[in-house]
Amino acid sequence: MYILKNEFVWISLILIGLFFSSATPYSDQSIVSPLERIDWTWAEPALSTVDFEYAGSPVSLEAKGSAGLIEFLIRKAAHFTVFFALGALLVKAVARTRLHAGLTLLFAWALANTVAIFDEYHQSLTPERTPLIQDILLDSFGAACGALLLGGYYFWRHRRTNRSRSGYVSMR
Repeated sequence: MYILKNEFVWISLILIGLFFSSATPYSDQSIVSPLERIDWTWAEPALSTVDFEYAGSPVSLEAKGSAGLIEFLIRKAAHFTVFFALGALLVKAVARTRLHAGLTLLFAWALANTVAIFDEYHQSLTPERTPLIQDILLDSFGAACGALLLGGYYFWRHRRTNRSRSGYVSMR
């Protein structure tokens, strides 16, 4: 089905998902309770190596417990993954303008960063949610990885198939 191949449909779905996710209080989207029903003793040796600070709070097995740490890691992986996909999709969308490859990547990344900033601002309006600059940085890194991976692939493919014209990334 062509509509599912259109990047604008996927970008719209991601933006709608982000809006509803940011508008949901933490207590309504927390998965700690279901995770607490699972016996995580098998994972605790690996989880015990996790020890860092995020937004001024310790992130470790001792500080969060098994379920809390796993939920934290899932939530941050979701930040990265969603913005990785958004960055890649935005490269595909912006490349339709036939801008220079570098400008395509930069513009797609800037759009993804704008979405990340507005997403965190929207969270600030939601009860039990806290906007974090660290989340914006994580989102930005995910978007950069997605944009560079897809943009690099398209640039490489374009260079292989059409050496006579350079400077823009073709999606065809």
